[in-house]
Amino acid sequence: MARPVAETSPAPPPAVRAAALFVIGALVLSLSLMAAAMALYPGGTWLDRSSPGHDFLRNFFCDLTADRALNGQTNPGASFAKAGMVLLSAGTLPFWFLVTRLFSERPRLALAVRGLGLASALAAIAVPLAPSQRYGLLHALLIFVAGVPGLLAGGLATFGLVTTNHGPRTPARLAGLTAGLAALDGALYAAHVASGVEITSALLPTLQKFAALALVAWMAGTAKLAGLRD
Repeated sequence: MARPVAETSPAPPPAVRAAALFVIGALVLSLSLMAAAMALYPGGTWLDRSSPGHDFLRNFFCDLTADRALNGQTNPGASFAKAGMVLLSAGTLPFWFLVTRLFSERPRLALAVRGLGLASALAAIAVPLAPSQRYGLLHALLIFVAGVPGLLAGGLATFGLVTTNHGPRTPARLAGLTAGLAALDGALYAAHVASGVEITSALLPTLQKFAALALVAWMAGTAKLAGLRD
């Protein structure tokens, strides 16, 4: 049975529209910078250090932020990748506030999502500034510091969106997809770090990419629905 949708939705306040525009702008700039970094990446993955260029499903995002590529050559796109990842993380700062507007009838849940999301976003900004090849365990630690509250925020937001009595179902589906992929990727990454061995499968970087694409779609959809509707 379809859920009821409110007949009228008041236009969001100017500050909310500005937040939504910031999210969209951050996504566009971030994706542009990451595309440039991928195009400039000399080559090498953890599975094959001699492979040419960037492999979307075998390279991690953090590979792009290292000053030296995995094939040993200087990486001219490192600064683009760092800026792109920082921008994406910065875009999640207003995103977590926008997403809670979609289940505003649950103020306590919304407060928890905002708090956890804020903590995750601030920690995530530091991740690309500490590439794994140079900082090793510090890089992994920053990922967990950013990832754990981010997963909790995503899970709670998914619950809020699924249980709300109004609005479209697409945000809930995107939230669940993002949280599910990120949780699976995080669990596998934790197992990898605990094992102490190098990457032996393309599963981790592949899951990372699909989780990131789901997050981008969720952020863009939320910004449009919560902050840019007429």
